[in-house]
Amino acid sequence: MQKMNSKKKTKSSSNSTRISKFEYIPPEVWSQILANLPAKTLVRFRCVCKSWCCIIDEPHFKINSVSSKLLVTLEGWGHHGRKGCSLTVRNAKTLRKTDLIFKSSQRYHLLGSCNELLLIHPLISSGRREPLMLWNPCIRKSLRIPRSPLSSFGFVVYTFGFVPRINDYKVIAMTFGRSQGTDVLNPCVAVYTLSHQQWSLRNHGFINMSCTYFTRLFWQPGSLKTGFFFQGEAYWISDDPNGDGNPADCSNHLVSLDFYSEIFTYLKLPFASNDIGAVRFPFRLRESLAVFCISSVKYSIWELKQDTEKGVWTLRYSGLSSCDGFNLFSSNPRLPLFYCESDNGDCFVYGKKSYNIGSCQVHELGKSMSRHVDMQMYMEGLALCKGYGAEDLMSIDMNDLFG
Repeated sequence: MQKMNSKKKTKSSSNSTRISKFEYIPPEVWSQILANLPAKTLVRFRCVCKSWCCIIDEPHFKINSVSSKLLVTLEGWGHHGRKGCSLTVRNAKTLRKTDLIFKSSQRYHLLGSCNELLLIHPLISSGRREPLMLWNPCIRKSLRIPRSPLSSFGFVVYTFGFVPRINDYKVIAMTFGRSQGTDVLNPCVAVYTLSHQQWSLRNHGFINMSCTYFTRLFWQPGSLKTGFFFQGEAYWISDDPNGDGNPADCSNHLVSLDFYSEIFTYLKLPFASNDIGAVRFPFRLRESLAVFCISSVKYSIWELKQDTEKGVWTLRYSGLSSCDGFNLFSSNPRLPLFYCESDNGDCFVYGKKSYNIGSCQVHELGKSMSRHVDMQMYMEGLALCKGYGAEDLMSIDMNDLFG
């Protein structure tokens, strides 16, 4: 009997020793371990103990899994997408469905993405597109954004991004409005910050461009150009802000908006022979900003080296293009461009098709997808998990939104 009791004591003391060692793993080690887990798992692990919850809720805690980059599609169904929509996660290389976030009889428009958040416009029959919403599809959380001070204007541009210096998200609303009692058009700007959850107006000096150029930069028939976000800035392809708006030169400048300084800058794009009539797209090339240029004769990929004040363009790839490839990109030059590396060669995913850079072949993808698709890349993350009053994505009451 004494032997049995001694065995039990030994076993009990052994377990307590293991638990003791388990408890005294340094917080920085736990942070490294937890950072390699999926976002959905981390949401559950917040309930395990106070120390894990504190680590996961720490503002600078980030998921570092390489596999966290995902492609999300917002697909409208019915005539002109008016019968409703579905939010779906897809494989970036094949567009095969990997997860269905939700289906709704309501209509939405996907304005952009940054890290783990999507900026969404709910649509109603009258065509009004307010209020905005932020969605985190990974943890299925949504946050309603208050109506902006510029919402009464007919033509308002919204762009969305993250500011690493202050660890905060911003939504920037821009338009031109007439001064009271005059016909003078002045820029109007309002900025929403996620940390304060409110809008603030900016002075007129924010938009250093004319009203005509502003319209050319952001508007095209039937849609707004939402821009491409990368490392604290949003990017658009446009013409020279000091030019005459010649259609032949409509894509010779890279326009950027710094979300920290809230200032627009303009950088001339590199020009090579046989680039006449070419279309250009900003995209992420591994950890650098790059521009893809394609004409009916050739293609080129230019990487922007930002180690100097004005930036230096370096030609990374070039080769002959194909008519099919040029027609793909020139037919609808407003769509976002996604770069993928695979065993079959590097390719671009554009709309519901892919373009192989080496073979110049166009392949059909997503044949079962709706014609009315908004597509963006996003990452797994925990934004809106805590502290913002976010609600479950499935519990959105549209009558409450627009009532």
